[in-house]
Amino acid sequence: MKVECLIKLVRQYNRMDNLVESEASAYKAIAVAKKLPQTKSLSRIYYILGSVYYGRAKYIKAIEAYTNSMAVAEKSNDKAWVAGMYMGLSAVYVNIPDYNKALEACQNAVQLYNAIGDTSEIYGVYMNIGTIYNNLQKPVIALGYIQKALRNFEQYDKDGNYGIFEASRGIAESYLIATDTDLIKMGVKGPQKYELILSHLFKALHIAEKMEDFLNEAGVVNKKIGTVYEKMGNSTLALQHYQTAFEEIKKLVKLRENKDDLSGILYQLGNFYLNKGDIVKSKTYLNESLKVSSKTELFARQRDALEKLSIVYEKTHQYDSAYFFYKQYTAVKDSIFNTEKEKEITRKQLQIDFAVKENEFRLTQQLADGKLKQQELQLSAGKKIKWLLITGILLTLVFAGFIFYNQRKTKKLNITINEQRASLEQLGHVKDKLFSVVSHDMRGPVNSLLSFINILEDGNIAPEKLSQYANDLKQNLSYTSALMNNLLTWAGSQMQGFKPVKESIDARLKVDTVAGTLQHHLQQKKVTLQNDIPANTIINADSNMTAAILRNLISNAIKYSYKEGIIKVSATNTATGCTITVKDEGTGMYAAQISAFNNSNLHQTESTRGTDNEKGTGLGLLLCKTFAEQMGGKITAANGDKGMTFMLWLPAY
Repeated sequence: MKVECLIKLVRQYNRMDNLVESEASAYKAIAVAKKLPQTKSLSRIYYILGSVYYGRAKYIKAIEAYTNSMAVAEKSNDKAWVAGMYMGLSAVYVNIPDYNKALEACQNAVQLYNAIGDTSEIYGVYMNIGTIYNNLQKPVIALGYIQKALRNFEQYDKDGNYGIFEASRGIAESYLIATDTDLIKMGVKGPQKYELILSHLFKALHIAEKMEDFLNEAGVVNKKIGTVYEKMGNSTLALQHYQTAFEEIKKLVKLRENKDDLSGILYQLGNFYLNKGDIVKSKTYLNESLKVSSKTELFARQRDALEKLSIVYEKTHQYDSAYFFYKQYTAVKDSIFNTEKEKEITRKQLQIDFAVKENEFRLTQQLADGKLKQQELQLSAGKKIKWLLITGILLTLVFAGFIFYNQRKTKKLNITINEQRASLEQLGHVKDKLFSVVSHDMRGPVNSLLSFINILEDGNIAPEKLSQYANDLKQNLSYTSALMNNLLTWAGSQMQGFKPVKESIDARLKVDTVAGTLQHHLQQKKVTLQNDIPANTIINADSNMTAAILRNLISNAIKYSYKEGIIKVSATNTATGCTITVKDEGTGMYAAQISAFNNSNLHQTESTRGTDNEKGTGLGLLLCKTFAEQMGGKITAANGDKGMTFMLWLPAY
């Protein structure tokens, strides 16, 4: 009787939000229970203490209390109680999170329930497994377990309905986090997604509203319904359910421990008003969320609230306050990270054991469903021979599989070696091209410059020759400058020195800017550049790479255009991307040259002289092709009625 009175004190102090007195009463009850001949009371008080810690997010202490309860029950061989403690531990491990330990606890619970023949409780374990897989972002597997649990709950849990409530909420979560691929596997069409989610959430809400013990859960479900409506773009219904959830959770905050739920709905309202641009309300709710979460160990809630408050103050140009909250946000985030590192020893088996645990669960499930029978203790001689033959066949298959695996592994290794060889050959092409250009095309202009300097030093040169030499030298240096730009840019791109940074660019303005840098060449050849791109034609591309491509395409068009020719630049914008076309009336290209350029494996091009005997290296078009591919686009060439047409396509995103 004394233990029972102390247990009532534990619960009452917990409702009054007095953890110190709640713990003190629990330890007094433990001391009394240890003196009793039966151990049921001791197991129970450890469990109640663990529940107090679990409700306050003190998960390490909750694990300790549940483990103590389990140890006492094991001494008295109370397998049903031990199995229940494993179920409780699985819920705690999900919140840490340590999914490996959570699955292991579920497995132990299933084995114990099978041992005592209490298969009805197994479906509660299936519900926990489904929750774990939802947290692991594997909704298809989660849905299978939860639906199996729901069928059992609907058949046997008609009085309490707690199982139906949890299953309905779990199924809604599975559909909510499902990708398009997951939905196909679930047999759900895209437009049906939110309709299904809301049907299950309203089913859970109906159960919660009918039962007094679920009033707090009703607030949590209303918050989730608000989230769904917000994703659907229905702000009115979203706010309505957020506010209902807030009122329901707030009413119960003094009756039981639900600070996590209260902090969560305050944060949700703050984020909702932030998205709507109502800074005042957003700031109020976020500050309240931070205040509530700071009173307990809800570090994740503190982190989220601090991050949003930093954004709120930044939007109001209060940069000192924004910086203050951002510093606190990073400190809390680092604290969570450090705490997680301390628990790494409990997580290290996750990746190794995950697949094994899943197979073990499947085997146990088959046992529970009656699909496997207990193996006979004695096997007849005929059965032994049959099993020996089966074992021999299995060993042969395993050996054959091992050989096949090694052959595939060798094949993959050869593919990797060939790819590396091709990469090395490509680097060799880059090196050869660099040396070829530097040795042949750079030497001439430099020597011409030295000769001109020597002539100037002698001083014996007529003015008209000086003008001619200067003009020739200017053309050579102009060519050399363009060559150097293309050479360095192309070499850098081949050696992976450039990464595209995409942004919104006005294509017409970009062409005008590039044309300005080529005005001298246009005037020299009396070529007209006609920019037919409509105003405000926006493309998604890297600004520098796009400029380099346009500069080379237009320079190329000038080079192969005849005197007084016309170059037309146009663009076509669609939902999937934009095509920029550069068309000239020049000499065009041979069919073999076009085919080689349009080849996706092009690594080098050959240059021919222009209509005024202009020189080139072939690097310009190669650079265009390289940059277009790096931005996710492509560039192609075609001969028109007159001259040449180059088409640059860039994706919309």
